[in-house]
Amino acid sequence: MDENLEKNKLRLKLQQQRRALNTTQREILSHNICQQIRVSSVFQLAQHIAFYTPVKGEANPLSLMKNSDKNFYLPLLSSQKKYHLFFVKIDSQTQYKNNRYGIPEPLHQTKDIIPLEALDLVIMPLVAMDRKGNRLGMGGGYYDRSFEFKKSLTINTKPTLMGFAYDFQLVNNLSPEKWDVPLDYLVTNKELIKAKKS
Repeated sequence: MDENLEKNKLRLKLQQQRRALNTTQREILSHNICQQIRVSSVFQLAQHIAFYTPVKGEANPLSLMKNSDKNFYLPLLSSQKKYHLFFVKIDSQTQYKNNRYGIPEPLHQTKDIIPLEALDLVIMPLVAMDRKGNRLGMGGGYYDRSFEFKKSLTINTKPTLMGFAYDFQLVNNLSPEKWDVPLDYLVTNKELIKAKKS
């Protein structure tokens, strides 16, 4: 079967599984994922952390902000570079407006924007991931284009990229595309995994 067709079937199946979770299940699982991150050295050593606002049943990383003295950032669609993201600092006073996908984006000033290379950790949404760090997203390629610079640099280059998902989104094997940027870590409600990159 065609590889793209396979990926689309997997995408659809996991999206349905995500949406089938009720609010309480989602909250409990997301809380457990956040707990896995909080105790990790990757999180503890990071000062500038990007995450995302969940939509369509995605696991929710936003409680990582609670009782934390770290700096947190959310993605915005770039108006300068097509299919790219930039990240802005947020706090409890931040106001939001929906972007064209219906995802809340922070209203910001230029001073709130952080260079991508200055982020320590980027917690990324996804539909599926495997233990090698391959990630299946929604298909827009925003994260891959934005962090493409990591592919040409040495290992352990900032920022560390971490996939954040429910345990059923961890699959045996994903075939990467040549433009895919691999994850450094994966975290579910059951475990934190350092990607076994080939």
